[in-house]
Amino acid sequence: MYEQIIEMFSASEILSSVSNNIDMLASSIDGYLSGANNLRIASIILMLLAFVLFLFLIIIIYVKSLISFMKSDNKHAAGEQPEEDDILDDEDELRLSQILEDSEREKELEKELQKELELARIEKEMFEQKEQLEKQEKLEKQKKEEEQKKAEKSEKEERSKENKTPAQVIDLDWKKGKLRELDQTAPETEMPQEILSYHQTTKELPELLGLIIDMLSRGVDDLKIAQTVMFRNQGKNSEDDILQLIDAVKDFIGLCVNQHFDVMPNAEQLPSEEDALLHLAQGDPSPSLALLEGLMDYNIDRSTMAGADAKKDQLYQEISNQSCTFGTLASIHDVHLATGAFELAIELNPSNVNAWGRLADMYARAESDNKAIWAYQNVLKLADEDIYARQVANANKMMSQHLYAQGNSLQAAKLYNSSKQYYDSLGINRRPDKQEVEIIEIIEAHQKDDLTAAIQKLLNKGATRAYSLA
Repeated sequence: MYEQIIEMFSASEILSSVSNNIDMLASSIDGYLSGANNLRIASIILMLLAFVLFLFLIIIIYVKSLISFMKSDNKHAAGEQPEEDDILDDEDELRLSQILEDSEREKELEKELQKELELARIEKEMFEQKEQLEKQEKLEKQKKEEEQKKAEKSEKEERSKENKTPAQVIDLDWKKGKLRELDQTAPETEMPQEILSYHQTTKELPELLGLIIDMLSRGVDDLKIAQTVMFRNQGKNSEDDILQLIDAVKDFIGLCVNQHFDVMPNAEQLPSEEDALLHLAQGDPSPSLALLEGLMDYNIDRSTMAGADAKKDQLYQEISNQSCTFGTLASIHDVHLATGAFELAIELNPSNVNAWGRLADMYARAESDNKAIWAYQNVLKLADEDIYARQVANANKMMSQHLYAQGNSLQAAKLYNSSKQYYDSLGINRRPDKQEVEIIEIIEAHQKDDLTAAIQKLLNKGATRAYSLA
């Protein structure tokens, strides 16, 4: 319908019709019009007709545009898209394509960003889960260690109860003669139990150095000294810690007695041997460490000038052993200094089993568990159990704790029992009987008074030199 109206009001047909009519009108009135007045009237009429035609054309164009607009609205209402050729030119199409491409690109970037955010969220959740698992493992490990300590403590208590039986009492010769004097002067009537009772107090290892030196001066056996120190220390330190400390004190005294410190060129600038032992007995190993450090430096200088490889290896072994003595005395107060000394001992002599064991103890004390296990494994790999039974027993004991924490209870129990049998054979974990406790009390009561005389006795150049670092 709209198309028919447009065809009826087509501008070209209307113009041709109007033109024909004008021509006919002009020819018909040509004869009628004559003269000036008639021409003037004709021109006015023509102007009016032209104006009418102009208005008519405008109306037609307006009607046509209105019809096109209505047609476009009808297409939009019917869900049809207008043809792009009728609306957009080439430039608009190019812009529209660029806009669409940019939109697609933004959508892709948005999708990638969402993927990255999702991955980041997943990684964060995994990290948090890992931290939570590590915390749980750490708590479980601490719980297992506490349970193991409780089990060891209860076992020690049971062992101490068993050791109270008279059948397990071992004769202890303190070479002092005090016990015989007490027996001779004792009244015939039995003394009250309260008078003979000994009130046990726990002491740290630095506080027991004076007791060790005093008992060494009396010629007491190493195992009896270790038993006494274990009793006074009440299990705060391991059996190997105490045995190693006794050996280190003996080794230092051996170096003094055998005049190793006298040959150093700067001996006058260092503390005297007597002063070093006096401070050591009071729990201060600093002067002793100064003497040992000077001796190691002196021997290192000697090793650089040694020609033969055999002589140099011998010096390295001596320095390695001296480093172990240094490290054990230093471990009383400074774990890190002791660790460095044992690492030097191993560097000079990689087959030094004792240095490996002591280094493992320092790592364990510093809570470097992985390094400690590595060092204990080296002890078990290098050590001949017949020669280094003590080092093997200590390594087995510490490895059993690691295996127990890992859940390997069977192997842990096997290693622990092996270690326990060795220490039980030494008897150092046995609680002293009543007479031995009385003797310990007598020695401690006179320890400070007898200390100077004990040190002079130990440093007597004519005394025996049966020390490991002779």
